[in-house]
Amino acid sequence: MRRARRFISGDYLPSSVLALLIVLVAVLTQADSGRFLSSYSLHGTLLLASVLAFVSLGQLVVLMTGNIDLSVGPLMGLTTVVTSFFWATGQGTGDLVLGIFVVIGTGLAVGLVIAGLVRIGRLPSVLASLAAYIVIQGIGLLLRPIEAGELRPDITGAINTSIGWMPVAAIAAVVITIAAELLLRRSRAGLELRAVGSDESRAHRLGAHVNLTHVAAFVICSLFAVAAGIMLAGQLGVGQGDPAASSSYTLASITAVVLGGTSIFGGRGSFVGALLGALLLTEVVSAIPFLHAALSWNYWIPGILVLVGAGIFSRARGGRRAVLGTGEVA
Repeated sequence: MRRARRFISGDYLPSSVLALLIVLVAVLTQADSGRFLSSYSLHGTLLLASVLAFVSLGQLVVLMTGNIDLSVGPLMGLTTVVTSFFWATGQGTGDLVLGIFVVIGTGLAVGLVIAGLVRIGRLPSVLASLAAYIVIQGIGLLLRPIEAGELRPDITGAINTSIGWMPVAAIAAVVITIAAELLLRRSRAGLELRAVGSDESRAHRLGAHVNLTHVAAFVICSLFAVAAGIMLAGQLGVGQGDPAASSSYTLASITAVVLGGTSIFGGRGSFVGALLGALLLTEVVSAIPFLHAALSWNYWIPGILVLVGAGIFSRARGGRRAVLGTGEVA
């Protein structure tokens, strides 16, 4: 009975619920259309889910500190724009390498600027990242007001490489998720991340590197957004500054992480839950056409899931408090 209570109030109940929902949606959609679980459909769904998974994993790190990063969507869009200048058809290996350094540098710069505004400028993260959101969108539109810079076929092919119907990007997302989950639970850095998000003042008294943890969280989030942007560039195949192409990933990443059971107040979360949340959201969007439902359900279902899921998970966790200095942070 005690183990059941610990599981219900722990971080892995949401992951279990999401896994069941993913299977249920797949079975019901397949029963209705008969083509949803085809190799082609699975490949497309997992490829799209990989993009959302990467940006969601980064968003989780920031949310664990009690902050939020609204700039991830536009940063993904800016990444597609930057790559179009260096990885376009006709450009060589030197341009490819230089482009990698430029997009990584862009991610580092964005993460450091937002962290500086939050930790030094004392701005709330929502305002700091919203300002970055607007500026990054403007830069993207300035560089590519229209679609241009078609990417080299060998690059798009490499980004979209698959083993059978399983995209390599999806395999990478799973491997990184497992590694990150282990680090979160078993490393000092993971303990500090949870401690800082649970109670920053107390974590500081216990020796946690509070400022470094916050800065690292924003930088890691931006780098994950850049990785997601590279995968998005591989799918789009062209650079574009259109905000509609990537900005939706900001809210989608937050939704996936919240569905995975992460507390928006910090200190609690699961990379596994974020990955499954991203997969469920993508699966629902992919299932809508097979079910011949109105496209508006693409917005209604995620909203309903967040409201219901957040309500259930917060009630299940009620009364459980963070424990610092014992290796467990609620």
